[in-house]
Amino acid sequence: MIINKILSSIFINTLIIYIISNYITWLDFKIIFLHCSLEVYLLIWAIFWILDVILKKIVKILSLPLNILTLGIFGIIVNIWFIYLFAYVINNYVDVATVQIWTIIQVFIMSILIYVLNFLFKKL
Repeated sequence: MIINKILSSIFINTLIIYIISNYITWLDFKIIFLHCSLEVYLLIWAIFWILDVILKKIVKILSLPLNILTLGIFGIIVNIWFIYLFAYVINNYVDVATVQIWTIIQVFIMSILIYVLNFLFKKL
């Protein structure tokens, strides 16, 4: 049961990042793969899953008082920070891909898209 939830979460996050990087071109978020293989895709998406599902949940619990004080705005800042953290980890520690993110507005829109698509896909 738990493994099924983990695998479905990884698949949903993989699909979301694939949709955003390939089909929402006006957002200008790109993941450039140096080696195209299934293992590379799964590595990138597993890193995103670890950051998004595990680490972000811990940070959101720890920052709950700030989130309450700012009426949820701090949650958006946490989402933006984690997208930049994902790009930093991929660009500096993984040799098979690079991530291009340009402006804070694009990251803000991307964080909202990730939230909405996660909500929609988990309802399916």
